[in-house]
Amino acid sequence: MSIPLAVALAHARMAMQNLSLGDVTVPNSASSSYAIQDELISLLAPPQIGWKVGATGRAAQQKLGVKTPLVGPVFAATLFSAGASIPLTRFHHRPGVESEIAFRIATTLQPGGKQLNAMSVRGIVSAAYPAIELVCTRFETNFAVPPALLVADGVAHAGLILGDEVPASKLGDLSRLAISTLINGTEVSSGTGAEVLGDPFESLAWLCNHLSGRGIELPQGSIVTTGACTGINESQANDLVATDAGPLGSVSIQLSE
Repeated sequence: MSIPLAVALAHARMAMQNLSLGDVTVPNSASSSYAIQDELISLLAPPQIGWKVGATGRAAQQKLGVKTPLVGPVFAATLFSAGASIPLTRFHHRPGVESEIAFRIATTLQPGGKQLNAMSVRGIVSAAYPAIELVCTRFETNFAVPPALLVADGVAHAGLILGDEVPASKLGDLSRLAISTLINGTEVSSGTGAEVLGDPFESLAWLCNHLSGRGIELPQGSIVTTGACTGINESQANDLVATDAGPLGSVSIQLSE
């Protein structure tokens, strides 16, 4: 009798082991993938503190073979302090680095409410942050997995680092915000907030509508990171990794051996 995928994924995380594609069954639908992700969340002890949105750009969607963004959980155990030295032993693979804009949710959203858009969703945001997301999967082949397994595994979320909080009242047009990824002080990629579904607020609205459609509450205080503005960049041991979001601020961490 095979082990249920959610159980195998939970064990892979807790034991810091990688799964072989030959040992798992690929979910046959998006709803099945998200149901397995829900089960995975329930099996893991660290509390969930929010969500990540992935595949928010056309290039990423084409690479993954999907037509919509993807959603995965963010846990207290994967939230690291700005400026921290994070050992690579915390990850199943050397993590990819993404520069993002994250939000804190000001009020609890119950499922079944009105559909939100980039304009209306501003009212549920208390603050924004420059952010670094670290990404890898729990599979031996890392990112080379079917999208259904990527969703079940939590959309490759492995770590999140937030910069200083910027109150929502001070946020301007984030679609025009220039953002860069720096490794060891050298800019390796750049973009704007428009890389994220045209506007990070649009990504947040998409998440809210997606969760509502699945009957999931979005609690007050949740953190939502909205997708890569600068693509995915490779990391190496002892890299100093930074996100520079101009007037929104910056944040950095060290990846140690």
